Amino acid sequence: MNARRKGSTSSSPNIARACTVIERDLAVNHRIADLARDSGMALHHFQRRFAAATGETVAGYARSRRLEQAAIALSETDARILDIALDCGFETHPALTRAFTAHFGISPRKFRDQGLGAEAPGVPPRPFLKPIETRSPDIACDLAELPAQWLCWRPATGMVDGRFFPDMAETEDAFGNLVQQIGTRDICFAAAYEQGPAAFEDAGATAHFGAMLDQKTPIAWSQNWTRLDAGLFAIFPHYGPLTALHLTWHRAARVGLSRLNLKLRSTWMYEVYLTSQLNASRHQLTALVHLPVEKSTIG
Repeated sequence: MNARRKGSTSSSPNIARACTVIERDLAVNHRIADLARDSGMALHHFQRRFAAATGETVAGYARSRRLEQAAIALSETDARILDIALDCGFETHPALTRAFTAHFGISPRKFRDQGLGAEAPGVPPRPFLKPIETRSPDIACDLAELPAQWLCWRPATGMVDGRFFPDMAETEDAFGNLVQQIGTRDICFAAAYEQGPAAFEDAGATAHFGAMLDQKTPIAWSQNWTRLDAGLFAIFPHYGPLTALHLTWHRAARVGLSRLNLKLRSTWMYEVYLTSQLNASRHQLTALVHLPVEKSTIG
């Protein structure tokens, strides 16, 4: 079952690097032309690729992140609103107020007093991350009822530059050892997550990676097992290098679910790998992102 017409998207390490530049100092108003030049792309090509990879324009991505940062500061500190505005890249208190009110539907001052409550737009643990969607690229997924699976896993802790598996060489060695022990028959290689990261840089974020099997069987590689529940999943394709897979997660979880009118249900989400090549061609289908969704949201 298709939620929308399927279409290919490509995520590029160059786009991932541009996101990292933006995230490292949200107070800086980066010129899009400079980001494009540093990514080795013509301006219009860079803008198209960025929107296809993230679901947001370059300016929209930066603004939504600045406003998330402002909302966090308002809810967790007693700093002056002017100081928060300057720290988040807004030149004046009124500039932040206009942008914040347009984005969240409430002024910074009222937000500090009242919060957003049940109206918080983001997916936990980032309740204030509300992407500013671009309407141009098509976002599509397959909807499928999937059986329960067992994941034999090892933990990988820490998110760096938006990516899980900060030590990719160690992760590759672990997968290689797994293949030596059990081969590739009747299994798929995957990573599962109890929830998304709390920030672009999150030292406590944990990925559970390993082998997904229909039945739980003894494997010396790890004694850790988790049952991934059966149910309805929205399955988003990832094309190109696995090192840029986090962009597809952002596009799917932060933009895709909202645009396709799907609601995330509370259980594990996971990614399935279709290749062992980290730097595959950007046109190659290399992974599938599985997001658990509620049936009640399907028309």
